[in-house]
Amino acid sequence: MTPGIAEAGGSLRDGQAYAVNGQRPESNNFLIDGANNFNGVDGGFVLKPPVDAISEFRIITHSANAEFGGALGSTTNIISRSGTNHVHGALWEFLRNDAVDANNYFAQTKEPLKQNQFGATIGSPIKRDKTFIFGYYEGFRNRQGETALTTVPSVKQRTGDFSELCPEGFSGGFCNNPAHQLFNVFANAPYPNNQVPSSQFNAVSENLLSFFPLPNAGLNLFSTTQSLSNNTDQFGIKVDHYLAPHDTLNFRYMFNQLSQLDPLAPGGASVPGFPVGENQRAQNFVAEETHTFSPTLIAIARLSFLRNKFLFGEQEDHQSPASLGFQYTPSLAIAAGPPFIQINGYASVGDPITGPRNTYEDVFDYSGSLSWVRGKHDLKFGGGYQNQDINVLQGIATNGFFVFEPFPITDAFASFLTGQAVVFLQGIGDFSRGIRGNNSNLYVQDTYKVTPRLTINAGLRYELPEPSTEIHNRVSLFEPGKQSHVMPDAPTGLLYPGDAGVPAGLIPTDMKAFAPRFGVAWDPTGQGKTLLTSSYGMFYEPYYTGQGGPLQAPISAPPFLGTPQVSLPDFGNPFNGNPPVAGTFSPSLTNLTLSPTLTLPYTQDWDLNLQQSFGTDLLFEIGYVGTKGTRLPRFIEANPAVFIPGYVDGQPISNSSNADQRRLYSGCTLADSPSSCKFSSTGEIAGIANSAYNALEASLRKRYSHGLSFLASYTWSKAIDDVSSFNITGSAAKPVAGENDLAQDPFNLAAERGLSAFDARHRFVGSYEWAMPFWSHAENWYQSALGGWQLDGIATLMSGTPFTVFDSNDVAAQGSAPEITGFSAQRPNIVGNPNNGPRTVGAWLNSGAYQRLDPTANAGQFGTEGRNVNVGPAYADWDFAALKNFRVTESKRLQFRAELFDVLNRTNFRLPDCDISSPTFNHILEAGTPRQVQFALKFMY
Repeated sequence: MTPGIAEAGGSLRDGQAYAVNGQRPESNNFLIDGANNFNGVDGGFVLKPPVDAISEFRIITHSANAEFGGALGSTTNIISRSGTNHVHGALWEFLRNDAVDANNYFAQTKEPLKQNQFGATIGSPIKRDKTFIFGYYEGFRNRQGETALTTVPSVKQRTGDFSELCPEGFSGGFCNNPAHQLFNVFANAPYPNNQVPSSQFNAVSENLLSFFPLPNAGLNLFSTTQSLSNNTDQFGIKVDHYLAPHDTLNFRYMFNQLSQLDPLAPGGASVPGFPVGENQRAQNFVAEETHTFSPTLIAIARLSFLRNKFLFGEQEDHQSPASLGFQYTPSLAIAAGPPFIQINGYASVGDPITGPRNTYEDVFDYSGSLSWVRGKHDLKFGGGYQNQDINVLQGIATNGFFVFEPFPITDAFASFLTGQAVVFLQGIGDFSRGIRGNNSNLYVQDTYKVTPRLTINAGLRYELPEPSTEIHNRVSLFEPGKQSHVMPDAPTGLLYPGDAGVPAGLIPTDMKAFAPRFGVAWDPTGQGKTLLTSSYGMFYEPYYTGQGGPLQAPISAPPFLGTPQVSLPDFGNPFNGNPPVAGTFSPSLTNLTLSPTLTLPYTQDWDLNLQQSFGTDLLFEIGYVGTKGTRLPRFIEANPAVFIPGYVDGQPISNSSNADQRRLYSGCTLADSPSSCKFSSTGEIAGIANSAYNALEASLRKRYSHGLSFLASYTWSKAIDDVSSFNITGSAAKPVAGENDLAQDPFNLAAERGLSAFDARHRFVGSYEWAMPFWSHAENWYQSALGGWQLDGIATLMSGTPFTVFDSNDVAAQGSAPEITGFSAQRPNIVGNPNNGPRTVGAWLNSGAYQRLDPTANAGQFGTEGRNVNVGPAYADWDFAALKNFRVTESKRLQFRAELFDVLNRTNFRLPDCDISSPTFNHILEAGTPRQVQFALKFMY
């Protein structure tokens, strides 16, 4: 409801609830009672206490004082409730059941839903006027259907018949549209009538065909509704004790336990059969003392401890690769299962690439502040120190990872049937790490009331986050041409802590993070009805906040963990019977590390606002907000392939299979054997991305009076960046909005600048609360039944968000970068306006606005389409609630609630399939949740 906020989240980003003023979803800080509630592994919040345990909730989106920092976006602070001299509390039960819900647009049957949310709070004195206690418990049980519509091979394609790719028909065995002719690059020959002979089928591919379900919703579409289960329990207790009139002690403990089983793994296969489990246990303890030296001098000291055990990607399918015909061994016994097989343009199958990912995070946080009111100055001084310990076990492609592209056959599934993957990768070695981090900060803030009409707010914050280290120095840096002395047998280019210029955290600590803040508030009339405000601030956050941020470089460091990459492998026996030995530098090395020049990212925020009150109830606000993000982290290919022009037998010299031999620092050339290459793809986390956001933000608020309150907010904005999140695609089953962690052209990163994935040009949110005036003082039974109702609601209208059309065909011959993403970053040419298309479920864009590059004629070229030039469907939603309180006694009430989410049952479509090489390109395959109804009873005393 706050202007400048856009929703985000999903998968490991569940705690990344929103993007604020053009900043990334992971760039928000979360506090409870001023204490740390931030997930240092993935970003976002950890604990989410129930509403009845919260006394205040505040999102600071801009104009933050110097006491707030550590993030580029917003700071959300929750103040928990305390006990009082009177016993008070609540009991509640919220119920959802599919019997009263609508059908999902793409579901063939109604999605099952059985959800119960129940709990209680109680606050009371332990010793009157001295010691108080407040506690809560909430349970959550959910069995919810999730519908997936995914692209699978057609019935004919499973047999090798790809004639459906050529709707124009054939003449003499050749497709009348050459672009739709199935062609084998290696054989330099077409397949007559687009038929792949069964004699060319790979035996392992035939064993895996059963993993792909038959289409049931169209030629290439499979629809399924699976049931996700979630069991969550949480409780908390808070004790407030007054030691003396000048000293107060507060203690709080919160606990949350979640167990979930997902039949459609968010980062794995896009078809059923490969479920994953998730288990989380989070605990938070806070001790705080407040000492009042005098009415104008108050000190606060706080100690907090946050423990977050998060086990993600616990695989449930443990078929051995050997049972499927593979001749290699899984490298992590507890995760043994079928390999992950990515067929670009079609469904992925197998266990997820990453998993299990078991993280155990302990964070100790010490902070303090001193508030001093002196004359016209309200001064505040403070600082803090944080110590973070992360112990992690992360499987990376332990069962193997195969990528099939429209190469060497021009359809990826045809390449799969013949067993011709473009790359194979397997993680081998030590999958455990111990990561340590420290973070310090200091600040000073002065609120100076110059006159009754003019207030100036000035402050300075200093941040000192240190690069994370690994307890056994199992990390490496990539600097071509330099030889390690710590590990002299390492290939030239790999350096380790202890080598010249390489500290324990691989990069120097950035010690220049000074963040000034300045604000002014002026009442031009002196009547307290008009207020002009303006502010400017700088904000810093750690080097690589985001999904798996601190895990990336340590987990992928050779030789402790090897991720050897094999180009054009034998499908069943990719290592040819000679798997690399764990702990060695096995070529070709796939590496992921930090850029030696990585420094702290920062943003600059500025705003100008006008507030005008009307009467005693209405407040109107309008203003301009701008932000600029600088040195934001992103992945880059640090060892790109150089295209070598020329043709042999009519086919380009450069292709996906010889990309390693053309890389800048591979240690080999096209004249050498691929097995002689030292390095393959090298992913680096580099602080080179930027962002910009400009917005008009307006709101009209009515304070509660005469039974009515409302808030209407509108944002007109434009958000631009180079990439919209750190690790945005990672090991997901498909790209997010066509976004890719890699740039299309590794030699032209500037070409990636475009609209942010969360750019919504127009966003309106209106909320209201109306106590209906009818029969509020009932005199008979029907007045009691019909009177005293309150109506609540939230309506949201938002224009569509952008996305990118990409091409999984590697026309530019850059090869793959599986340590970063399994998807091609390449795009087609744009020859028209893609956004004037039919705008239907079956064809959203103007597909004629795109021109696919020809792998032969356009070899080595990059498409002209810009990033995020396409706009998806708009969003509209109205959530409605009706509630009534029944007085039991003077101090006890029973409340009944009926809530309808998406009351109008408007279908909010997701983005269309944006892989131009997919048979279902331009089709919308997902829709938002349909209307759901929730009933609740709450007893308050």
